[in-house]
Amino acid sequence: MMPVHAALVNSSVMATGRDAVVLPYQFEPESDPEGEISEEGQTLRLQQGVSAWCTCGNCETMPTEAECVCCLEIPQVTRRLQEVDEDLTCMVDHPGFEPVCLNIYSLQNASQIYRADYGRLQLRGIHRRFRYLAYRSFVSWCWGFLGQRIRVVIPACVVLRIHREFPDAEGHYVGFKLALD
Repeated sequence: MMPVHAALVNSSVMATGRDAVVLPYQFEPESDPEGEISEEGQTLRLQQGVSAWCTCGNCETMPTEAECVCCLEIPQVTRRLQEVDEDLTCMVDHPGFEPVCLNIYSLQNASQIYRADYGRLQLRGIHRRFRYLAYRSFVSWCWGFLGQRIRVVIPACVVLRIHREFPDAEGHYVGFKLALD
């Protein structure tokens, strides 16, 4: 009987004559389609009315296709909604949303945790800092810790509620950005 590590090596190496060729990506995890929205569904969202893609009733059209996502489309968010006995139709109505994402004392605590882990938060303006921390708190609450350079799209209804709570004086918001390598 062949040892386990030898079987793994043999399954990832293909012999070609005297030389062995390693087959790349043999043990890489496949992408997880959970939580992903098909490209066909996203490409038309800016052209469609909000009611075509929003089922919670609190979304508005966002600046980019990627940001036009309803809370009820994201499995990690709907899991949080199902934890509550009430029949909720939107994440912004969840009883935990305000204390976790909008309460300034919770956000001050999140700021201290951020500082301990990453250093001082380099954002000017209290509302801008609170918006950033509210987004981080929401992601942490629904997805858990994601790690560096791993980003997820926050539902439009949640982003808009955070904007209402911590508005930018000039109405300038960054929006979703892919992580740069």
